[in-house]
Amino acid sequence: TGSNSNLSELASDFVAAVTPLIPPPLRFALKATGLADDSYVPMRDLFTNPSVSFAYERGWRQGFAAAGFPGPDKEAEMVQEYFEPVVIGSGPSTVVDMSCATGLFTRRLTKSNAYDRVIGCDYSDSMLSEARRRINSDPELRNRTPGQTRLDLVRCDVGNIPMRTDSVNALHAGAAMHCWPDLDAALSEIYRVLKPGGRYFATTFLAQYFRGLQASESGQTGPSIQAFQYFASTDELKDMIVKAGFDEEKVSVEVLGTACVVIRAEK
Repeated sequence: TGSNSNLSELASDFVAAVTPLIPPPLRFALKATGLADDSYVPMRDLFTNPSVSFAYERGWRQGFAAAGFPGPDKEAEMVQEYFEPVVIGSGPSTVVDMSCATGLFTRRLTKSNAYDRVIGCDYSDSMLSEARRRINSDPELRNRTPGQTRLDLVRCDVGNIPMRTDSVNALHAGAAMHCWPDLDAALSEIYRVLKPGGRYFATTFLAQYFRGLQASESGQTGPSIQAFQYFASTDELKDMIVKAGFDEEKVSVEVLGTACVVIRAEK
């Protein structure tokens, strides 16, 4: 009996570890067997899995090139170019890298030394642990000196950002919006924390990139079912940004390649 109990626990632990990689219909089947429970919410928990955090810069993120993402170095260059007018001569500047994952862009923004402070934020403890490990293994980031950009990592929910209103010069969210369960809350919070004239730069995917995954969910919707948010068009995304408070004339949405969306918005 003890042996069977141990095997059952091992099986459950294994299912929990690989759940992010299991297609929705199979997840439902596993729930019926009792091996998987209802606690896993794809849109909330996918990136809290240590296996995904480990894989993120070891092949996962590189796969975004298929959608048209230019690659981290070029994307960071685009971000810095858009942020430059609102940080030069503005006094102490703070830039937030929201849903920073393993710190792919947090590190690049910090190394630019173009800002007084960079704050990398993520909901996932495991992502922040991997980001911290990568930062601590980089001498250029580990040994910050006075006059260089200060770097902090903060765990938070983008739908409830623990920052003062009108306190952030610019906010970046790279390949992130499709992972946020409550987009209205998230975008409203981003608008709130940005200073007047502050800028938001984001990348995400059009729905067509997830066509196969979306089909596997059999038309069922909601954060507890969907792995990601599915954006059918650039107009849909622009409407969301404007709804959050941004002036329509100061919002631009473009598509790179087949499905990489680049959003620029100014408060």
